[in-house]
Parts: sequence; C-alpha cells; structure tokens
Amino acid sequence: MRYTMASTIFGLLGVSSLALFVFVFSADEAGYFWNPIGLVVVLGGTIAATLLAFPSAQLRSMFGAFAAIFRDERPINADIRRIVEIARLYSGKDIQASQEAINKLSNPFLRLGLQFAIDGTPVDDIMHVMNWRIQRLIERETSDAKLFRMLAAFAPAFGMLGTLVGLIGMLGNLGSGDLGAIGHHMSVALITTVYGLMLANMVFKPIAIKLEQRTAQRVALMNVLLEGVILLRMGRGPATIDDAMHNLVRTFRDEIHD
Repeated sequence: MRYTMASTIFGLLGVSSLALFVFVFSADEAGYFWNPIGLVVVLGGTIAATLLAFPSAQLRSMFGAFAAIFRDERPINADIRRIVEIARLYSGKDIQASQEAINKLSNPFLRLGLQFAIDGTPVDDIMHVMNWRIQRLIERETSDAKLFRMLAAFAPAFGMLGTLVGLIGMLGNLGSGDLGAIGHHMSVALITTVYGLMLANMVFKPIAIKLEQRTAQRVALMNVLLEGVILLRMGRGPATIDDAMHNLVRTFRDEIHD
C-alpha cells in the first residue's frame, strides 16, 4: 500500500505520454486534435450530467476522493505494535497507562475499539458498532468510486452525441459543395469520440478502479484491527494478539492480490 502514490504518478506519466504520442505523431499537425466545440460538447456535457445526477455534497467529496489516490495509507504494522503494547499494559493491570496510550492514538477507528475493550464492553456490542463504522466507510467510498464510474459512462455518450451533431452538420452541407464546412463538421464528429474515449478510459475509469482497490484494502486492514481489539477484550496475551494479527495481514493481502 505504501506504493500507492508512486503507482499513481507513474500511471499519470504514462497516460500523458500516450496522449502526447497520439497528438504529436499520429497526424501531420497536433492542431488537428484541438477542437473547442468538441471539447465543450464532451467535457461540458459530462459535467452538466454529473451535476444533474449527483447531490452537491457528493460532488464536493469527489475532490477529496481524487486527492486520496495520491496518498499512501498508514502502515498497519505501526497500529499492530500499538495494540500489542496496550495489550501488554492491560494484561499487567496498568489501566491508567493503557488509557493514556489509547488517548494518544491518531487512528479514530482503533482508538474507539480499544476504548470499548478496556471498558469491558461486551464483544457483541463492539462487533456491532465497529462493523457499522466499517460499513459506513464502504458506503461512502463506494459512492465516490461510483461517481467516477458514471463520469466514465457519460464521457463516451457525449462523445457520441458530438459525433451525431457533426454528422448532421456535414450532411447538411453536402449539397452546397463547401468542402471547408464539410471538413469542419466531420472533424467535430470524429474528435468528440476521441475526447470521450480518452476521458473515460484514461482518466475516469482508472480513478474509479484505484478508489475501489483502496477501499478493499482499507476494509481488510480495518478488519485486522478489529480482530486485535476483540482478542484484547477476550483477554488474549500480547504474543497471541501479535501473531494472530500478522497472520491475518498476510491472509488479507494474499486475497486482495489474487
């Protein structure tokens, strides 16, 4: 997970290089691929449809979700060490030191779970509250990925709309014999398809996939932390908790990457 930002940056460089190669080397002039009308149809239509389809609160969260693909996640090994440390204090009946260590935790999910554990909250109640928080995270981040999935669907659709509009204009000028006007409408017809496909497959869809993978990783690791909390609540020793959590980390990573 610590390579998330690096892979995103390399991906952006690769996409940019491909676009540059297409625009510069596939035609006599790169200016052939610049068409303001086609860009307005595709990009403007995609933005307008998105504004119509999603509430403003979710649109605001889209920017935070986009920024998240550049951010590496917190290493779970540090959280495991803190759980084991608190388990060692708790098993030694040093409740005050355990509470102080919990108060210093920066991970709110882990802090809440460990607070429940040392307070003696029943295991079923801990599972209920913590699983609810995991489910809330899934719903929130899935909606962000869905938004980018919809953008990936809108862009080619408006590309096709631009194609049809350009073809209509071209057919309307066939009788006049004005080759300049025919060529202009034909360029609009073709370039909008290019814009739509590039935005969908080189920008929006990869972002959605990255967000979905990030959510799967976060949920898996949150379940590892939850298991550590439950083991602490059940009175397991620090060595047992440490071994069980590291085994779960290996298992979840194998499942995610398979």
